[in-house]
Amino acid sequence: MPDVRNPYITVDGQPELKASVVAFVDILGYQELIRDAHRNGTAQLLLTRLHQGLAEASRHLYELDENGKPFFPPDDWPYKDRFKIRTFTDNIVIGYPIFDDAESELAAIFSKLADFQLVMVNRGFFIRGAIAIGDLYIDDLTVFGQGLLDAYDGESKQARDPRVVLTKSAEEAVMKHLDYYANPSHSPQARDLFKDADGQFFLNYLDSILIAEVEHGPYFDILENHKYAVEAKLQEHRDQPTYWAKYAWSANYHNFFCDQYSYFTNEHKIDLSQFQMQPSRIA
Repeated sequence: MPDVRNPYITVDGQPELKASVVAFVDILGYQELIRDAHRNGTAQLLLTRLHQGLAEASRHLYELDENGKPFFPPDDWPYKDRFKIRTFTDNIVIGYPIFDDAESELAAIFSKLADFQLVMVNRGFFIRGAIAIGDLYIDDLTVFGQGLLDAYDGESKQARDPRVVLTKSAEEAVMKHLDYYANPSHSPQARDLFKDADGQFFLNYLDSILIAEVEHGPYFDILENHKYAVEAKLQEHRDQPTYWAKYAWSANYHNFFCDQYSYFTNEHKIDLSQFQMQPSRIA
């Protein structure tokens, strides 16, 4: 029986390719986490922690409240869903069919993934991924289309560090949207995204702690948890330069974010000097 709410299925039940905003994300070092847990006899503990983390973080992807109920129940929204999600092993694919110029779809996927990534990182699971624009079909059996290939290539070849990057197609769309604003620095995109040292646009997921900035101010406890999660990885991988460098990227991002707002002081930042890998004499 076809999923009548799936936006990629026609009214007569046929699969349909649609121009879409596509995200492909996975958990950094997922295979190594499982192997290490089995070697250390902590596989059940890892499974429990991963399952709990995904259960909490996925609420943001599926637009569910704390009780697991949809914010927009089907009875209140008797049309097709705006998006479709497919998960398999540690991979998540999200597709948003584009109805105009992709600005609203990109904004929605930025918001979902920022919340998801922040929850997962604070649970100790770092996320890597990419966002692209291209043709897509997605249901519970199949994911198909150039948009998927572009997002996958972005994740595997461009992301590199624990970041969700924009492929060329998504970046070009964002640059077009910035022209809509008299002052692009005041646009929502200017908060949603940062530009990395290599020129790559990436998702500024820590901005989620400012969701109630006017009424509440920053969620300092969540930022503090992020700091501790990154520090734990830096400590864990001090003798593994390849892995350590990835979490050093996360530390630099954390500190850069803190530098953007007067709310935060040095006590909120990560002191990388405590975790630096330094040479020493052998005798």
